[in-house]
Amino acid sequence: MFHASYDRGTNCLNIVVKGFFQPEDVAALAKTVGNAAQTAKSARDDFNVLVESLEFPVQANDVADLLTGIMRTGMALTTGRAAVVVGSQLNKAQAERTLVHDRVRVFMTMDSARAWLAQAA
Repeated sequence: MFHASYDRGTNCLNIVVKGFFQPEDVAALAKTVGNAAQTAKSARDDFNVLVESLEFPVQANDVADLLTGIMRTGMALTTGRAAVVVGSQLNKAQAERTLVHDRVRVFMTMDSARAWLAQAA
């Protein structure tokens, strides 16, 4: 359903989310992402974040709102960028509506997301 890990070589916190979440799933995701973000922050305070959500359908509004909280908390821990990769235009619209931050962008491909993150280096 989800995974998060920090890659020191790329200075990137990689997050993968899949499936349809319930509110309680978001709490578990927040804990996992929070732990990985603390690991990243202990290495560097400018780490990037890459969220692969290609198999993550449009979520219920309550879940989407909770995911926004994870983004806000996580972005406070870094001066880097966050790229979210989605699988459809509808997912892109939801992500762009809920994940509003000046260092967060939503993409349709992993290549374009990685290219944007690399510009920050």
